[in-house]
Amino acid sequence: MANGKIPVTVISGFLGAGKTTLVNHLLSENRHERIGVVVNEFGEVGIDGQLIVAEQEALIEINNGCVCCTVRADLVASVKEMLNLAGHRLDRLIVETSGLADPAPVLQTFLADPDLRTQVELESVITVVDAVHLQDQLNDEIVREQIAFADTLILNKTALVSHTALADIARQVRQLNQTASLLPTNHSRVAVETLLGTKRFSLPNLLMIEPDILEEEGHDHEHDASISSCSVVTSGTLDPDRFNRWINQLVNDQGQRLMRMKGLLNFTSEARRFHFHSVHMLLEAMPGRRWADDESRDNRFVFIGRDLDSEQLRQGFLDCLQAA
Repeated sequence: MANGKIPVTVISGFLGAGKTTLVNHLLSENRHERIGVVVNEFGEVGIDGQLIVAEQEALIEINNGCVCCTVRADLVASVKEMLNLAGHRLDRLIVETSGLADPAPVLQTFLADPDLRTQVELESVITVVDAVHLQDQLNDEIVREQIAFADTLILNKTALVSHTALADIARQVRQLNQTASLLPTNHSRVAVETLLGTKRFSLPNLLMIEPDILEEEGHDHEHDASISSCSVVTSGTLDPDRFNRWINQLVNDQGQRLMRMKGLLNFTSEARRFHFHSVHMLLEAMPGRRWADDESRDNRFVFIGRDLDSEQLRQGFLDCLQAA
């Protein structure tokens, strides 16, 4: 920015909307800038940080909480740590929030902390909206606030819904936010110059939505107590047929309660890591890069949902391991 401060883009959106895909797209298409990334996940095991293509020293993960709540102090510390490490070599910063994060306290962090205000400046607040699942998510206050606080809305997965449904979704989004840019897309692919390099964040607009945003205790936020996460980290190889049968049966039985699943998987006789994602009934698995020779081939899997039976889920995953 002209004032010498590092521009910050906050990327928000509900579970599985396509935030990490968007971050990777921005990093891959903008290699002339050195971009720092802070990624937060709901749960004690991080997956998204391992999927982001940022340089390792320019990537910080915050796990086991929501960046808007108990680990907010970690956000301040992480940003300051990154600025100290990267110093003047950092051109911009991207903060990817948890899918369950209320954006108001996140923005408050950058607006109210005196040290950060001298070094960084909010450029834009982008919310990724899941066109497939938005109708079922609009009753959630967090979803509505993520949309309302954005200056740019990315309507993702549009190829999976009809034109009629898409028009209805756009109308509902506009009822929550009349001023933000609305960009329909698939796979979170939006031209980089459309999203980065232009200051869209407006404090006066934000104060109209949240008058107490600059007050330290101005925002009270509680999560739905029924939502929790559980995770599995284990060595060994997964039997692909057994895993496919289990995961499809699981989604068939509990798809509405399982809001989000994601994992890095080590399949038998496969030299590549596999990335697994699901949002309710929608499943996706794809190969990633080859496992490095000196890399621990651990399976990492996270479940997020309502009223989860953690032990049953963990055991179901472990039962898919190839017998020794």
